[in-house]
Amino acid sequence: MNKKQQALFEITIIYLIVGAVGYFTFQYTDDESLTLRFLVADLAMTVVTFVFSVVKKNSSVYDAYWSVIPFYFILQYFYLFDGLSWSLPQWICAFVISFWSWRLTLSWGRGWPGWHHEDFRYSDFRVQFKSFFQPINFLAIHLYPTCIVFLSIWGIEWVYTGAELSNVWLFALGALTAFVGTVFEYLADNELDKFRKRPNKQKSDILRTGIWAKSRNPNYLGEMMFWFGVAMMGLAYSAPWYTALGSVGMWLMFMFASIPLKDKQMMKNRPEAFQKYKEEVSRVLPF
Repeated sequence: MNKKQQALFEITIIYLIVGAVGYFTFQYTDDESLTLRFLVADLAMTVVTFVFSVVKKNSSVYDAYWSVIPFYFILQYFYLFDGLSWSLPQWICAFVISFWSWRLTLSWGRGWPGWHHEDFRYSDFRVQFKSFFQPINFLAIHLYPTCIVFLSIWGIEWVYTGAELSNVWLFALGALTAFVGTVFEYLADNELDKFRKRPNKQKSDILRTGIWAKSRNPNYLGEMMFWFGVAMMGLAYSAPWYTALGSVGMWLMFMFASIPLKDKQMMKNRPEAFQKYKEEVSRVLPF
């Protein structure tokens, strides 16, 4: 077993522990509100993930949480609400979310080199905040993403808790949007993986093949499409309008935090090549 395989084995064990904590927290949270029970379990899992990130001295322990937790929720809905008797739309919703979850998790695992690597944003935070890093680590790197994902997937509760499908066309549009967004991410990540393995690497190289020739951030575009699609599926089952605010929060986070941080890093490392890329290729939309 090489170092990467060992790291992947360890992170798998960590997430099995995280999942077990979430399951037992959910079971033993004494409250009639399903939403609150899910939220308490989600927060408990986040705290455990944070503890492991401190122990491993690597905040990228949290990176897989983003994609793993929605699948955990689907499993819990299956267990709680007789998944074997689900309707076709309920199965479609479960498939789309599971497809996104497994694809993104496997893509992360493929690209993660091991414990020696930490996301550049987290490393910058360590340098920037120094002795105050751990509060930032918990609040910004762990708690905030957990809350935004929870809010974004909240509407799915109505899909599985007995509400009627009130708008078939909205559901179909949501499922299609989420699925196409996931395909965009798949294409983008495959191109990125090929680019990282290219021969004769030069620091000034810019990925401009496939979907990256049309959009500078096709992976983020796919992610935003997925979450808007999830919101639409929930609204189609008469979820309250405010359950869609999570997807709006996702859009704001990508457009005003993730993308600007990435652009700043690219300008720092490849100023001339990236400036030319910015002038010739759309920021997000592929046109």
